Amino acid sequence: MNYKYLIALAALFTALNLFGQKDTAMVGLYITNLYDFNIGDGCYTAEFWTWTIYQNDSLNFEETQEVTHSKRTNFSNYNLEQIEDGNWMQKKCTSIILQDWDVRLFPFDRQVLTINLEEALHDTTVLAYTADIENSKISDSLALDEWIIDSFRVKSNSIRYNTTYGDPTLSGESVYPSVTANIFLTRSHSKVTFIKLVTGVYVAFLIALLVFLIQPHDTDTRIGLAVGGLFAAVGNKYIVESVVPTTTQTTLVDLIHISTFGAILFIVIMVIVISRNYHFGREARAHRLEMISFWATLFVFIAINLYLVADLI
Repeated sequence: MNYKYLIALAALFTALNLFGQKDTAMVGLYITNLYDFNIGDGCYTAEFWTWTIYQNDSLNFEETQEVTHSKRTNFSNYNLEQIEDGNWMQKKCTSIILQDWDVRLFPFDRQVLTINLEEALHDTTVLAYTADIENSKISDSLALDEWIIDSFRVKSNSIRYNTTYGDPTLSGESVYPSVTANIFLTRSHSKVTFIKLVTGVYVAFLIALLVFLIQPHDTDTRIGLAVGGLFAAVGNKYIVESVVPTTTQTTLVDLIHISTFGAILFIVIMVIVISRNYHFGREARAHRLEMISFWATLFVFIAINLYLVADLI
């Protein structure tokens, strides 16, 4: 056996393996500020420091990293230092990031803010990102007026695109390395906010419900009181819409108002039915319908609202 041949072959495979090995970069983020939570425009502003530690001196991350899904991003305070293990680059970022706000459970909603820092030049065939989990954090001085920061997670991943951007070495698609930071938020003072929002609509329902306590022969007063409750509920909805974030989604508060409108409509219908029975001489039946309608409306309304909020409060 030719040992020299085997040794040369092993050296060749080693050289090929080293030559084909992709570069790696450790990327981290330090969140210093989050503000301008604009639910109507679907965005927020984030300020953070980011750094990249790498060994290949030919790489330059000053211009090749981008914050994806952002309206506008500005990098500043760029700094590059030689360290024992390679290079340490850091820069500050201010970015207006697009956010898909889910306010269906407002004011008990929870949000996940996502900051994705992606490589714009080198794909995963030549470069890999690893997340600096140990040093990526949120500043202790960051406090949000309406939100509580539950947790913060950072991870590395790969973003796949269904285009090669014209790269002749690729076929069909391209994949770029990135590091993603997720910030989990819970709205603060949810219960107090909820009580303020629904007090008016619940009072409107109770006003309308009181018509069953008025004598059946006084139909005009009954109808007037029910309509008054309806107008109070509608007025409360307009007030709430000035507070609840504008959205095309059906929110929890919307469902409560819809259930109230339905209940008041049922009350008006039953008042007419009861009044007709009374005027046609069926007084016993009218009183029976009156009691059944009162308690059925009250219990069904309470049940619906408990179903909507029981798991949230």
